[in-house]
Amino acid sequence: MKELSKRESNKLQRRAAILSAAQELFSENGFKGTTVQEVSERAGLSKGTVYLYFKSKEELYLSACISGIAGFGERLVEAVSSARRLEDRIKAVYIAYIRYSLEEPAVFRVLRDTFLEKVRQNLSSKTIEETSSIIKGWLENESRLVQEGIDSGMLDADLDPYTFSIAAWRMATGLVELALLQDPIVVDPEDMQRVYEESIDLLIKGSRSAR
Repeated sequence: MKELSKRESNKLQRRAAILSAAQELFSENGFKGTTVQEVSERAGLSKGTVYLYFKSKEELYLSACISGIAGFGERLVEAVSSARRLEDRIKAVYIAYIRYSLEEPAVFRVLRDTFLEKVRQNLSSKTIEETSSIIKGWLENESRLVQEGIDSGMLDADLDPYTFSIAAWRMATGLVELALLQDPIVVDPEDMQRVYEESIDLLIKGSRSAR
């Protein structure tokens, strides 16, 4: 592998610093409430430097989303390979999404906010389409696991795999939001792991084949 020059290495470090600052600020203040100037200050760089790497705030927002989505995607792939039984693989993907979200709450919130109407109003259609396309990609990967369950007779033949994936994703997202709440406490934090596991069990149970 070709060794990076000092200049190339510095460019990668600056880009990473900008993305990290952007993820934090977009999570804290939303798209509209965050300025490129604030991102540059948190990254310890000039505003002009930020624009050398990202042409607009929208492009910066999208890049922050893509960076986070890549992390989610890698964790979901690892989860599939960590279990042998099909049902365990479906559960593992679900739990991996939750765990990664809790480990990287800033990334989780940026991704979640992509689907809020008040945020989408400030994004170009291209930004929305590109981000949605990536997320749809790993939802389709989950759907393939569900299709295996249908083909094997484990899950109901009338079940739509993509609907199952969307339901699991949104249910997991809601539970992460609940876990990240500081107040009021609706569920004892010590019980959350049980809630995660039982929620996917309920979804799978409701989707099982009757035969």
